[in-house]
Amino acid sequence: MPAHSTPRVTDGTTGGSAHGGRRTHIIQLLRDTKEPLSVEQVAKLVGVHANTARFHLESLVDAGLASRESEVTARRGRRHILYTGVLPNQTHERAQGYRLLAQIMSGMIAARCPDSSGDIYEAGFQWGSRLTNRPAPGGALDESEIGRRILDKGDALWFAPELQQTPRPHLLFHNCPVIDAVGGQPGLVCRLHAGMINGSLAEMRSAHRVAELQPFTKPHLCCAWLSPVDALADSKVVIQLPGDQGPTA
Repeated sequence: MPAHSTPRVTDGTTGGSAHGGRRTHIIQLLRDTKEPLSVEQVAKLVGVHANTARFHLESLVDAGLASRESEVTARRGRRHILYTGVLPNQTHERAQGYRLLAQIMSGMIAARCPDSSGDIYEAGFQWGSRLTNRPAPGGALDESEIGRRILDKGDALWFAPELQQTPRPHLLFHNCPVIDAVGGQPGLVCRLHAGMINGSLAEMRSAHRVAELQPFTKPHLCCAWLSPVDALADSKVVIQLPGDQGPTA
């Protein structure tokens, strides 16, 4: 997979990291601009297609991180929709509801299924395969395109991802959008996330898989090491997390 990075920005939405994804970049633009911005203005500033900018802007509105209003103008014709950034709202009803659900479910799984690491990984793998599109029959995506799609999906899910090649291929995640929602069960999230990445890689027929995931190598930074599929023992993907008694596949 080739090296690829998303824009480097700082606005506090990635735990104080100096790295952020495209959506984080848009949040920063909205908050730093005195006047509301249109879809076209955001697209030009970020360097993306208007449809992509609209998708991210509407997602921010839905998450309670931006507001939407119609342009006030005396001219005739269709009015532009303008967007303004707002500070993260921890009381946003929808976010609170999902956070509570995540805490309940992760707590129940940890209490009743202490040896569920394989099942959690498999659940993530199945979801990861649904989050991307398989190449057409007989077709193939090159590793460059696969890397771009993995980063775009991670960006859209607020992981603020980055792909590096040295000392060997690895993905860096500068933010975990769900770690606070699961309380004291970070291992569940890590296995789920590793499964999601590998499910997406498998669906796109990549020659690489996550072989090891190291959470919190630094505050707000996790590392997923990639290896060629044919280099993995028995074609198994091994996930080794701190505190594990042994590897989980």
